[in-house]
Order: sequence, then structure tokens, then C-alpha cells
Amino acid sequence: MRNASVFSTVFLLSLSLILVRCTPDASSIPSTEEILIKNTWAVDYYFNHQDMTSEFGNSSLLFSSTGAVAYQKNGEIVAGTWSKTVDASNNEVLAIHFNTTDIAISRLNETWKVSDRSFNALQLEDNGTTTIQFRIRTQ
Repeated sequence: MRNASVFSTVFLLSLSLILVRCTPDASSIPSTEEILIKNTWAVDYYFNHQDMTSEFGNSSLLFSSTGAVAYQKNGEIVAGTWSKTVDASNNEVLAIHFNTTDIAISRLNETWKVSDRSFNALQLEDNGTTTIQFRIRTQ
């Protein structure tokens, strides 16, 4: 009976060590800036009281380390700017601005709270409310 108890203890200890090592290290994910500038992005989802993702079909976003951003669709490129700050609640915030009259592109002109990020996706929410959601994925 004692051997079964020792075996159970060793097994549980080994299992917990394996699970701890399988947990991703948050520091292994690059910074938001590094993620943005290393990839070309597509609008994967855009919601503003309704799903408006189709407005961004066949488009891409390219972020530069200089604070420039480009929106490209059907061979046309619209230039803009972006910056990242941290708000009072310690949330990362992206400010994106395109100088355009195109209604679809101007929907991206916002101060976005980064609500989730990975190597190939960023989930953003309108920093003032959570009614507008915006997700980009690498192309």
C-alpha cells in the first residue's frame, strides 16, 4: 500500500512539472510593436453594432517601426500613422489614423485597446467602449 502511495505522489509531481513546462512563457511573445512591424496584416473581423468585416476584404495593413502604417486594397495605398501607449489601467493602446475620406478605412481611425495578442493575431476594442471590435491576423 505504501508503494502505491509513493508511486501516486511521484506521478502527480512529475505530471505537474510537465504541465508547468508546457505553459507558454508570456515573455517569449514579442512586444506588440515587434509583432506589428514583422507581419503584413489582414482584417479578420470588424464589428460595430454589426459584422462589417466584408468592407475590408482583399485589403492589407503594413505597420512600420517609424510610426507609419499603410492600408492597401485593389492596388491603392492609403498612408497613415500609428502609435502605442499604455493607459492608466496598464492596457496597451494603439492609436491608428488614416488621412482619408474612404468610410471603410476611416473606421480604423480609433484609439484601440489591445485586448489579446499572439504571434499572428491582435484583438482590439474601441478604447471608450467595447461595442467596436477589430481583429487582425497575419496574411
